Amino acid sequence: MMNNLFLHKGYSFDNQDLLSELPDAICKSIHKNRITIYFKCGDSIFIEGKEPTGIYRIKKGKVKKFTSTNFGTEHIFYVCKENEYLGYHAVLSEDFYPDSATALTDCEIEFISKSDFFKAVDKSHELAQRLLKNISREFGVFLNALKLLAKYTVRERAALNLLILESKFREDSRDDTVIIINRGDLASMVGTAKESLVRMLKDFKEEQLITTKGSSIFIKDYKGLVKASNFN
Repeated sequence: MMNNLFLHKGYSFDNQDLLSELPDAICKSIHKNRITIYFKCGDSIFIEGKEPTGIYRIKKGKVKKFTSTNFGTEHIFYVCKENEYLGYHAVLSEDFYPDSATALTDCEIEFISKSDFFKAVDKSHELAQRLLKNISREFGVFLNALKLLAKYTVRERAALNLLILESKFREDSRDDTVIIINRGDLASMVGTAKESLVRMLKDFKEEQLITTKGSSIFIKDYKGLVKASNFN
């Protein structure tokens, strides 16, 4: 599918295998004290500037990663989906969180303490190598997210972010993908005012590229949206 184009071009990454297929002793040490935490939509998972206490894996739901601006607004630069890990950058750097993570939908999230995570990294060369590779890939993705603001128009950014979100919300059990995101969060991703984003969605609806129902968005003309994004 054309979604693979966006994945390979650097607008998404997959770190769900970070802790998979490690030696049994390592897996047991990681998982013996793990806990599951439930977050409602809008709940904070971790906050920019706070000290990290562990890492997180999303079991169910979607999480937005964002930074705060000097004007008290958010810039969402990435959306994490099921089975993705987050929070390990700050843990490894032994620094404060450089960004915030908040539940975009109701979430079920697994938490692994910092001490258990460090023990696993110390004992597993393979895990350390995976972390280096993932951090390198994610840096490129986050850099590309920033470049969007300079390279593309608001219309193009809106189309491109809808395509990226489609890959995040897609379910194999459904023929159509339901993108569930409020207009404020989508405007934050696009890097524009909410009013401008709403007008852009209205244009896309009139062009029969999408349909909407409440906070849900359905892509009806995938190729047309790719053309509108001017992606190359």
